[in-house]
Amino acid sequence: MEEPQGLLKINSVGSLGPGDRLLVLLHGFGADENDLAPLVQHIDPDGRFTSVCFRAPIDLVPFGAAWYERDDDGTVDAETFKSSVRSIDRTIDAVCAAGNFFRSEVVLIGFSQGCAMTLAVGLWEEITIAPSAMACLSGMLQDIPDFDYNLSAVSDILIQHGTLDPMVDIERGRRIRDVLTEAGNEPHFAEYPMGHEISNASLFDLRDWLSTI
Repeated sequence: MEEPQGLLKINSVGSLGPGDRLLVLLHGFGADENDLAPLVQHIDPDGRFTSVCFRAPIDLVPFGAAWYERDDDGTVDAETFKSSVRSIDRTIDAVCAAGNFFRSEVVLIGFSQGCAMTLAVGLWEEITIAPSAMACLSGMLQDIPDFDYNLSAVSDILIQHGTLDPMVDIERGRRIRDVLTEAGNEPHFAEYPMGHEISNASLFDLRDWLSTI
């Protein structure tokens, strides 16, 4: 259901919880708020978290959604990018207020475009309270005009990427690792012989990482 006050649509995942911490999942381009929901039972089998999936605000035809627009040459539209960051931020605040979750204990997981949003929301210089941890799956760090990152805001970051990814080249995942490392961060980085997907091996590693958070 569309939330009032410009908040995002939410899929409240029926996990084994509900736990006392919030897990937010952000889907990729062309998917929707239902896409990552099946992951929850595998990555949080003990129900430590209350999990929610947000729907990106830009509806696509004939189905799916996007977090930001791009030109034909791949250039990211800064305004739709920033608008989505603000919408995610507001929606997290609203869910935390409704469920009495601590914003500082939130964990973000994003796939593809959702990975770019995860990094943007978690590391945005204007965010008052950063999440406790983030998982960045098969995605990228977008350089946006007049949008500054605090690359040390979150210390527990997992990056997973496929060496055979035909949509988001492995070098873009490696760049996330390198940029964070150069800023003094120590992300967990793993490559897999997979395409633009979440494989069994990466899923199990994601589960193991989340169990330590």
